[in-house]
Amino acid sequence: MKRTLHVEVHPFVDAAEALVGRKPKARGVGPDNTVWWLADGEGEGDEVLHFADGWDTWERFTLPRGAPDFDSVQPLPGGEVLLVNARCRYLSDKEHERNAHVYSPEGALLRELTLGDGIADVQTTSDGQVWISYFDEGVFGNRGWGDDATRPPIGEDGLVRFDAWGQRQESGVRMALPGEQLIVDCYALNVASEQETWFYSYTDFPLVRMRPGQPSTVWHSPVRGAHAITVSDTHVLFGGGYDDACQLQLFTLYDRGHQRLGPVARIELTDEAGRAWRPSWLKGRGPWLHGAEGTRHFRVPMEELLAHAAVT
Repeated sequence: MKRTLHVEVHPFVDAAEALVGRKPKARGVGPDNTVWWLADGEGEGDEVLHFADGWDTWERFTLPRGAPDFDSVQPLPGGEVLLVNARCRYLSDKEHERNAHVYSPEGALLRELTLGDGIADVQTTSDGQVWISYFDEGVFGNRGWGDDATRPPIGEDGLVRFDAWGQRQESGVRMALPGEQLIVDCYALNVASEQETWFYSYTDFPLVRMRPGQPSTVWHSPVRGAHAITVSDTHVLFGGGYDDACQLQLFTLYDRGHQRLGPVARIELTDEAGRAWRPSWLKGRGPWLHGAEGTRHFRVPMEELLAHAAVT
């Protein structure tokens, strides 16, 4: 990347007052680009917080005491909320640990699901699809999964689609990569809509676009170790990498008329004080990049980045 674009991005929301000194345990972005956090309950039940455009305060509810720890939070239709723990034990051929809970808007437990071990990310759609990506232990097995042929890991494909009740659905993942390539570790996931899912995976780090009823589209990526992808019909933004966990690199999907990634610019985001954002968490949702640093959450649309790129 020869040039760097400096883009000022103000916080979308600061959760400092809502957290009151507590720590966030999980962060998520809904299909409508609203913000979801799970906060430590300080000895009481953990609390789910939700923030959307135009709101002055967070919508929130408290989980029942004794609820397990969770690593991911996502909305489901009807106001339901899905909370998922990344780890899951195989108990027997008839029983597995239920590492996902679905709660009502009032915090009542509605159902428990088994979504497998080694979960890297969870993203839902507005119609209730649940996409789960897995890291290597979820693909090859651990915690009793994969010990023999009778207990294959739920995440052996690296990316799985479920319905809102935890039933596995056809996804097209097994046919998405060419030849003998497999998802060993799904580094980044972007569920852009009900009809479009992108992923980026180890070992060769291809960028893959999947749409129902259409062949997948695969790009060779020069970026290694990114953990977030933000996408549009024309561009992709990679967030993070082995050299810098906060770096942002923008590419065109069609370079000089060919389906290949062409470098556009490195992006440096600054806040209203001119200080560079150093997010500890990044997530792509369709053409929106979300990030969090401490209690501050920002989001920026791809079109804003492209506008800066066009005039510099």
